Amino acid sequence: MIQITDNMIYNNINNELLNQSTQIYNLQDEISSGLQINYPQDNPAGMVNVLSYKNSTSLINQYNSNVNLANEISSLASSTLNNVIGVVNQAKTLAIEMANGGTSASNESGAAQEVKQIINELLQSSDTSYNGQNIFTGENLSQTQAYTSSQAFYNVTSPNGTVTKVNYNLYTYAGTDVNQRYQITQNETIAPSLTADSIFGNDQPQPSTAPYNPSGLISVLSLFQSELSNGVYQNDSQNIISGINNGLNQILSAQSTLGTKVQRLNEQSTSYQTVLSNITQLLGQTENVNIPKAITSLTQAQDSYQATLQTAAGITQLTPMLLKYL
Repeated sequence: MIQITDNMIYNNINNELLNQSTQIYNLQDEISSGLQINYPQDNPAGMVNVLSYKNSTSLINQYNSNVNLANEISSLASSTLNNVIGVVNQAKTLAIEMANGGTSASNESGAAQEVKQIINELLQSSDTSYNGQNIFTGENLSQTQAYTSSQAFYNVTSPNGTVTKVNYNLYTYAGTDVNQRYQITQNETIAPSLTADSIFGNDQPQPSTAPYNPSGLISVLSLFQSELSNGVYQNDSQNIISGINNGLNQILSAQSTLGTKVQRLNEQSTSYQTVLSNITQLLGQTENVNIPKAITSLTQAQDSYQATLQTAAGITQLTPMLLKYL
């Protein structure tokens, strides 16, 4: 038979009170912090999940930040091209009107000024920047101007065989053909914009000894302006209109490409919002405290602690104050 000693009774009472006071402390800590896992020992498996959720959230937030940045650049590029398309259509309409004949020298001079303004607008569009960095010069973000210009000439032949030498500006792309890219998933990067030469075309500097028929849209428009100023546009109108049409088609293709990029980025952004919401929910279920339930448990624990004190006082015939001291 086991003999129950006074020390055994005191030890059992102290252990019970210690366990209950520890429970009260833990519940108070949880309610104060709002977390049911404050230390790894609180729930080792739960802490592993919490760290995993937080690491995933950090990584996704970084990718999502890249997605948002790329989306802003793509949207800016797309809206810029929307304006450009309107400007180029204006140039196309003017080229067709001026090709119909019956125009006076003053009309041609006014049209030349209008084309000059169109060229300036296109050059400004090619220099569009985001946070001080050109979005159309590829990886050469510090390149403020997408194009440099040089002199070239073209020979316009009249129906009677007269050849007129027309000088004009040739526009050469000054950026790189490698686009700035952003990591948007673990295995995917995206270039949010396009290079100016893939939008407006590109003409390399030419020797001053040979005539050159430009292919880049801005160079074609410069030739258009010069022909109007020299009164020989009608002799070369089909060439100019064809060049403008080709340039417009290239811009429309670029706009379609940008539209695909914007759609892809919007889809990825929506996906990340869903994933982040799910992780937040899982993290909350694992980490957060049910405050009303915790308060109820705290009240019950405090009641149990007081009950243990009273019971212990009766058993040991000690005052509650003395027992609390022990």
